[in-house]
Amino acid sequence: MPHPSVILRLVGFAVAAGLAMAGIQPLVAATTGAVDLRWAVGLTAPTLITAGLLLGAGRISDRGDKVQPPWYSAWLLLPGSFLLAGAAAMCIFGALVQFSLIPWTMWVLLTSGGLLWMAALALVRSHSH
Repeated sequence: MPHPSVILRLVGFAVAAGLAMAGIQPLVAATTGAVDLRWAVGLTAPTLITAGLLLGAGRISDRGDKVQPPWYSAWLLLPGSFLLAGAAAMCIFGALVQFSLIPWTMWVLLTSGGLLWMAALALVRSHSH
């Protein structure tokens, strides 16, 4: 069984990687002509920037296996990860249709999910022992 710190690093990477993979989908759709390139870049750029920030925040705050996160880490990270999954879903929907509500919803989900994720990650790291 891996240490909880290893699992926490894996979860942090998976959330950022999943967000980045979903964020690429509008660009893939634009290459096939399903959506406009400007529309695709408008969805992809903020998603990839947020994924990079999440990954960077995780790497900066990582202290290795010296300390272990508290038992309630998953519960703290859950709200942010769900909101970020919603932002990823908006990218996937945006790869299919150009509906005006998609970018606004994606921005709200990215901002709130990213802030909640980073705040929870900081709280988990500060309470690790």
